[in-house]
Amino acid sequence: MKHLHLLAAVAAGALVMSAPASAANLLINGDFEASTSQTTTPPGWTNIGHADGVIAYSAFNTPAYDGEYYYDIGGFGSPLPALGDGIQQTVATVAGEAYTLTFGYSGENTFGATTILDVMIGSVLTQFTIVADGSGVFQKPFTTTSINYVATGASTTISFTINSSTNLGNNDPLLDKIIFDGAVGGAVPEPATWAMMILGFGLVGTAMRRRKTAVSFA
Repeated sequence: MKHLHLLAAVAAGALVMSAPASAANLLINGDFEASTSQTTTPPGWTNIGHADGVIAYSAFNTPAYDGEYYYDIGGFGSPLPALGDGIQQTVATVAGEAYTLTFGYSGENTFGATTILDVMIGSVLTQFTIVADGSGVFQKPFTTTSINYVATGASTTISFTINSSTNLGNNDPLLDKIIFDGAVGGAVPEPATWAMMILGFGLVGTAMRRRKTAVSFA
């Protein structure tokens, strides 16, 4: 009986041992590859201020980060951006669940210009200062960053806007590969865990059969 309880505990333990839950990007067109227009709002997104579009990395030989296109908050050509211009998208979330926003950002990189990028997730604000590095216009490599967030409701709006700039229109934020993800569904056991579960249940079954046989011939 003691061994039977031990084997049952091993099998039960295998049930709760599992890999981290899978994750998926909740944003539509977070990589901006679904559009080639320089002046039209990318699918899935809403422009704040005037309508901006995407720019090809090849257009200015911008150091490649992801895919063929990135989004320029300031837009391409006229009209020049205004403070508060940007882009946003609202996604379904679960209150109390943890999510992570990951994205790449850079700037147009005109010498001497500094811009502040506001990133809002729900009501949580994070600011990023983008300083031109002197490597040339559109030549600054993208930086990858992440922000953790716990949802407070059934939907969450994510926005990226220009807060301030020493030279508005010349170091506007560039964005690409925006991912907002969280746990989806239950945890899925790893292969090794499945093997442990099968072994555990097999041992329990064997022990139970032996115990039944012993009783039958007593």
